[in-house]
Amino acid sequence: MSRISKRKLLKALKGDFEHKTTRSGMFDLFKNPPSQEQWLKGYHRWVQEHTLSSDMTEYEAIENMGKKKRRKKNINY
Repeated sequence: MSRISKRKLLKALKGDFEHKTTRSGMFDLFKNPPSQEQWLKGYHRWVQEHTLSSDMTEYEAIENMGKKKRRKKNINY
């Protein structure tokens, strides 16, 4: 069984995993390039999918929810 990182596994389970482009697939893009309108629609869709919909503080709070706070040791010299 091949090894995969947790991040890639989660992306694959969500369906967000991107496949590597092949050489023939890249050349197909040059043969039939998208129109400017198609490109802009795709770009705007990509931006909406990859931008945060909430304030950054909410995401930081969710990230820090499970973390334990470390206590500083009180050292008297």
